[in-house]
Amino acid sequence: MSIPKVLVAPDSFKGSLSAVAVANALRNGLSRCLPQTSITVQPMADGGEGTGAILEALGGERVPAASATIYGAPVQRHWIRWQRMALVEASVGSQFVSPPNRQGSSEHTTSVGTGMLIAAALADPAIDEVMVALGGTGSTDGGLGMLMALGGQFMDGDGRFVTPFGDNLSRVSQCVLPRMSKPLMGLYDVGVPLLGQRGAVVQFGLQKGILPGDIKRVEDAMGHYAHCVQGSAGPDWANVPGAGAAGGMGFGILAMGGRLQSGAEVVAQWGTLDRHISAADWIITGEGKIDSQTVEGKVVGTVVRQAARHGKPVIAVVGSRDEDLTQLHQMGLTFVLPLVPGPMSLSDAMKNAEPLIIMVGEELGWLIKRQCP
Repeated sequence: MSIPKVLVAPDSFKGSLSAVAVANALRNGLSRCLPQTSITVQPMADGGEGTGAILEALGGERVPAASATIYGAPVQRHWIRWQRMALVEASVGSQFVSPPNRQGSSEHTTSVGTGMLIAAALADPAIDEVMVALGGTGSTDGGLGMLMALGGQFMDGDGRFVTPFGDNLSRVSQCVLPRMSKPLMGLYDVGVPLLGQRGAVVQFGLQKGILPGDIKRVEDAMGHYAHCVQGSAGPDWANVPGAGAAGGMGFGILAMGGRLQSGAEVVAQWGTLDRHISAADWIITGEGKIDSQTVEGKVVGTVVRQAARHGKPVIAVVGSRDEDLTQLHQMGLTFVLPLVPGPMSLSDAMKNAEPLIIMVGEELGWLIKRQCP
């Protein structure tokens, strides 16, 4: 039998295992059946939670800095320094926490904590470029707090300054936007616009605590804010893919003169994914769930896209999946392998994720072995 070359490039399984742990578990399972196989491991992330861990695995170091919760309370967080680049994770600077008062809609949130981390990274003379991983956040303020933390000014119709919370979006009438002294790039996990049915409020507002009856009002407020920031004849930042990421922080980055890119594609460049794919016979990827968002910038979609350019087969190991994955298969996904072998609760599956992934890895080893002459 010829010795196959396998590339293992999964995302994390949210709430269960990091991408590094998932990749190692798959490698362990594959090695049980194919001990001589050449296995390359490249953990992935999409700009959401876990992106910093990938950079740390490449040698990045945490730098402590002052920040704030999504409700404005002071807190210590960190950003990551790697060579002359800084990575700020919005999932760290604006991570979701349950509201202090569970009654009412959770639109009184702010991205100011992420802005404080960006400011700290920009102030470091050893840093030439700042990247912001946009994903896994709890705020829906269109980047208002982030912009204010970086020196932006926002006033109401009477010229009074507004406070940096999402429930003030409808009050914004005029603004002075900050400009960055160093290149700034936002890494989005889902390439959605700011407004509309696929936007920050309508698609993601409910999971961040905005009540169903408040969605239209908050969407209208976000549209008003976007119009004030862009100006009537300004660039249409709101419709740029990724503008709606992180509750609209992607829009805020564009407003500061920054740019947006798929987080999964940038992480792929960090680890030279394309080169590894071209050298592999089989590619194994995966994440906790694949659905309609997977093609928008998630890891599995990115891996499938790049593998298709080389004509390489891709197997996705998943915790759960949508019924219809036609678009992914048309892109080049070969096969989807569910993690759970039989009836099992979600909590049990998450608790036993590592042994389940090892078991699936071993099954994949047998599949690959049968396919190799």
